Amino acid sequence: MEISCAAAAAASLGEGPLWDPAREVLWWVDIKSPTVHAHHLASGANHAQPLPYRLTALGLAVDAGLVAIGDAGFVRLSVSADLQVSIAEVIAPLTLPQGMRFNDGKVDAAGRFWAGSMDDAEAAACGNLYRLDGPRQVSVVRSNIAVPNGPCFFADGTMLFTDSARGRITALTLDAAGNPVAEQLFAQFAPGQGYPDGMTVDAQDHVWIAFWDGGCLRRLSRTGQLVTEIKVPVQRPTCPTFGGRHLERLFITSATTGLSVAQRQQQPFAGGLLALDPGVLGRPSNTFAG
Repeated sequence: MEISCAAAAAASLGEGPLWDPAREVLWWVDIKSPTVHAHHLASGANHAQPLPYRLTALGLAVDAGLVAIGDAGFVRLSVSADLQVSIAEVIAPLTLPQGMRFNDGKVDAAGRFWAGSMDDAEAAACGNLYRLDGPRQVSVVRSNIAVPNGPCFFADGTMLFTDSARGRITALTLDAAGNPVAEQLFAQFAPGQGYPDGMTVDAQDHVWIAFWDGGCLRRLSRTGQLVTEIKVPVQRPTCPTFGGRHLERLFITSATTGLSVAQRQQQPFAGGLLALDPGVLGRPSNTFAG
């Protein structure tokens, strides 16, 4: 399978890819070297905007802007014609303890924005899983998470989230208000398989998972069975998402943080935005309703 590098950004910690169909742009962020990236699919142009604050995950908003989680909490972003973003509103301010930061996040089909927090040094399992329902309406849904990643949603609304450090993907059954009513282990991986990171669900209700230090993507069935494994030319892929006019392309963010000089030389695409044709279509990104 041919894998290309759509944007050779050499990001420290690329994350949060989001397809914006109105602009035909694939947004993503660099968490550790704060930057928001915009890849325009038709032209192939890549726009990188350094930021004075961290954004760690993005979502679509009803006003044609974006929503995000970052240092200020949950925020609404305005987007200019030349793809410059700025904070237009703090939807729900959240201040984390010293040494902690936010991480991955995603909007569900009901228009709620989910995001996790973590110890930036990855030394303590003190992270939370948050749910944003609307302005200043934030709930802590789960606690004591080491490295929260990859919230994604099956067609029936079941949410998957990852504790990457523990190699564990959990499935939560949610009620109409977004409260968990059942929880079960979806998949467990040993360190030698890499660490499950970001995830996305395709049109066949299978989940695609990036494996940090695994150098691959794995596609699992609705019941957690391995269907496909695709090797990628980077050691630390972080998160996949579908994009393109028909959601026919799979984009994957990646990282260079923690790699040696020799490893970076061996992996010229590391920290870039990768792209491939997976042979299945994706599902549209959900829009924040608040």
